[in-house]
Amino acid sequence: MDVGVMNGNIPAPLAAFDEDDEFFLTLTNVGMIMRPDLFEQHTVHFHGYPNASSFYDGVPDASVAINIGASFTYYYLAPDAGTYFWHCHITPPEHLQMGMVGQLHVRPRQDRVPTSCVGQPASCTTNLYTALGYQNGIGLPSGTTADLRTECNPGRDILCSATMPAINTGATQGTDLLGNSQRYTYNDGDASTAYDVEYPIQMHGFDPNFHFVGMTFNPEMFVDMKDKYFLLNGRSYPDTTAAGPQATATTDGSMHYSQPLPAIINIPAGGRALLRLVNLSVSEYHTLQSLGIPMHEVGFNAKLLRDQAGNNTEFWTNSITLGGGESLDVILDASDAGCSAFLGTGCAAKLYPAHTTFYLYTPQLDHLSNDAENFGGMMTVVNICGSVTGGNTFGNTCN
Repeated sequence: MDVGVMNGNIPAPLAAFDEDDEFFLTLTNVGMIMRPDLFEQHTVHFHGYPNASSFYDGVPDASVAINIGASFTYYYLAPDAGTYFWHCHITPPEHLQMGMVGQLHVRPRQDRVPTSCVGQPASCTTNLYTALGYQNGIGLPSGTTADLRTECNPGRDILCSATMPAINTGATQGTDLLGNSQRYTYNDGDASTAYDVEYPIQMHGFDPNFHFVGMTFNPEMFVDMKDKYFLLNGRSYPDTTAAGPQATATTDGSMHYSQPLPAIINIPAGGRALLRLVNLSVSEYHTLQSLGIPMHEVGFNAKLLRDQAGNNTEFWTNSITLGGGESLDVILDASDAGCSAFLGTGCAAKLYPAHTTFYLYTPQLDHLSNDAENFGGMMTVVNICGSVTGGNTFGNTCN
């Protein structure tokens, strides 16, 4: 783990914040213990993310790169909800395989819609459609104006990711199965992207032969790169089913949590789990499938699946395929409503009772191995729990 990872972690540290937040990230380049002869620069590039300035883009040709012993602070303003990722943009194929890549989540303003307007100003609303209209400059109360940083008007901005839904469902803000204020994947205005628990799932892989050549002072041939280990959150099965962070002994003999993100998915009975999926492989397409629990795909590449007329283009499936650099927002819907939407009217009985187990895995059989070993690769468990404690994201406990 001393070769080149960010913060000694694989994946690199997860960054998650709210729309309208300002985010500062300082990168310090400390070099590589095993190759002190290399004076290699590093950067941070927020992939697919609108930068405050090209100065912070991280592509060295257009911005800056950080030399060994130096630090640089990146600045971002979070204007658009969605699932992104960030990575080093120096020799990207090599550095991404080294693990210098992590996820980035921006949570929508809709999460902040209140559950009650008692004692609030007259402009307060608990209706999601009305709140989204306020955000987009529609139906604003007298004496208020739209925030031009956040206004989403499809007539002026074709990339607008908060289009008003074609139908006002009358959905209001409520609470999730954990008793918290309801959370959403995007500013949808109709509660179509609501979830109870969320999990980042980073699909990744690496070729040990490629890195062995580099460590023995020979030139690496990118055309020969071929993944042999396949990872979910930096782990291969069966480590994907282990709870909590995993530690690795470092060169000084101390323990370091090199794989902090578990890949277990715990869903409270009758609930919905948002999977923030990204494919960060530099050489492979990856497919994940869920047998039993339907996948409700609501967003792709950090954009809500909705056309400019407000019609939902979301869909239900049991497998997804992503290319390198793509992200996908999928809700594993273990509620009766999800069953009915996927299977029709034959869902009178609960198909997802508490204390049952399902699997999320790749049907690409060569990706279910660790190099020459059978068993391994991209597979993890989905637990239907009587209840979930310890938070709404990774690291919680299934009861």
